[in-house]
Amino acid sequence: MKDVFSEISIRQESSIALVLDDHNIFTTSFCTLLEQTRLFQHVYGFANEDDLRFFLLEKRGKSKVFLFLDYYLKDKICISFINEVRRFHVNMHIIVLSSLTNPILIQNLLNYKIDGFLSKYSESTEIVICVQSVLKSQNLYISPFIQEILSSFKHLNAVPFSAREIEILKLFAQGLTVNATAENLILSRHTIVSHRRRMMAKTNSKTISELLAFAGKIELI
Repeated sequence: MKDVFSEISIRQESSIALVLDDHNIFTTSFCTLLEQTRLFQHVYGFANEDDLRFFLLEKRGKSKVFLFLDYYLKDKICISFINEVRRFHVNMHIIVLSSLTNPILIQNLLNYKIDGFLSKYSESTEIVICVQSVLKSQNLYISPFIQEILSSFKHLNAVPFSAREIEILKLFAQGLTVNATAENLILSRHTIVSHRRRMMAKTNSKTISELLAFAGKIELI
């Protein structure tokens, strides 16, 4: 561990680690783990997105920021939130934490602009290696645990939905109507109907029930 720590030092800069997970116990324990690595000057944990948004507005452009966030947030998956926080801090380093074991979902996430993908089972040594890799601008760091899941499946079918479509699917799964979904996402009814039509065409679904069954099968909802 000591050798790994000696190869990387970002504490001398204004470095901040942020942790977003709606499970308070995990957030607290992971923040403690990050503090023990001695990589960051400050470590902050958040249980909800609004508090994190406010913090990023206050710290915009002032620090080197690493965001560690769970794949599953309270009302969404992290993909849509990743796109949002990039507007607060363009150069933010984003590292996803997850206990995902579904190779299809893992492969889909890797198509988005993230810097690292750690398993929630990762130990402090691996966290240091991940941060070091990110700072050296190497390729996306993927936890060996995640890589093992991917390598065990030679033929992966990509998730056919965009981040916005996944948001719509989750709202449909909650029983929201087209009008209610449009209001929730601040979109027009026509836009929601168009997304629904495209999703049904992609999955050869004849009804919303079939579409939701497909999404449930690959664990999107």
